[in-house]
Amino acid sequence: MRRRAPKPSVPLFPFLSVLLSTMGVLAFLSISFLITSRLTPDKMIQRLQVEFEWTGAPEYVEPIYIKCLGDYIEYYNLFSNRDEKIALEDLLREIKGESPVFISYLLRIDRLNKEIKRSFGQTEHFPLLLVYPDGVLASEVITSIIEQIDGLSVGLEPMLPNWEVPYR
Repeated sequence: MRRRAPKPSVPLFPFLSVLLSTMGVLAFLSISFLITSRLTPDKMIQRLQVEFEWTGAPEYVEPIYIKCLGDYIEYYNLFSNRDEKIALEDLLREIKGESPVFISYLLRIDRLNKEIKRSFGQTEHFPLLLVYPDGVLASEVITSIIEQIDGLSVGLEPMLPNWEVPYR
């Protein structure tokens, strides 16, 4: 009778015991942190202060923030120096030709950009759409309007529901 040679084997007991004990300690720590934390995840998100920086663009570009929310748009009017709000249905009426307040505002920005470029050659006002999750339709409408204005560019910035961006 022949004897079979033993197959080389590596015992996994030390590896598995270390793995299970590490997982147990991590699970214990995570549960204890959740229990001792007095803030719920929603409260943590609300307390989070977001710093908004304008990076990656040339220094001569001035952003104009336009908040695209569910059924309305908020923006800062450069010419009247105040915050304004327009409902999405009013914007759709403006597209049809009824009292185009927001569209004329965008045209004035384009005209201002061209005058500044002609005089100084640098500064440019740049509409930056702050798109909240429920404001995607509003951003699409505004983007299609701005694309019709020759020489005016637009940028999109996705936002979370609790984020606030201060105007100037």
